[in-house]
Amino acid sequence: GNSKNLLIVLTTDDPVTQLMSMVLADQSIKKGATVDVLLCGSAGALAVEDSVEVFLKPRNTSPRMMLKNLIRHNVNVELCPLYLSNSEKSIPDLIDGVSVAKPSRIADKLLNEKTKILSY
Repeated sequence: GNSKNLLIVLTTDDPVTQLMSMVLADQSIKKGATVDVLLCGSAGALAVEDSVEVFLKPRNTSPRMMLKNLIRHNVNVELCPLYLSNSEKSIPDLIDGVSVAKPSRIADKLLNEKTKILSY
């Protein structure tokens, strides 16, 4: 049967790839999947409220707009703790609904045989 749990690990700074990963997450949710998103590396900036937004055609949508949409649909979005500890940012700088990842919880998801892991 189909895996109904997706863990999307997003690290790229490429806005086209970022947006496409979220479009696929959204479509997976519509097909009944549970989706978790882990933002690390350059993609961590998506979680920061005042970081630069890139708007893409055809719908003039930014990856952050799509991320906020996923959060509104109860997607669990977490930021790698190393992103915060190695940047000038702190928890109050994050968009609503993003939490700091707990490595032990992420490891549980990685090891769950029902979880499909997608990395962008």
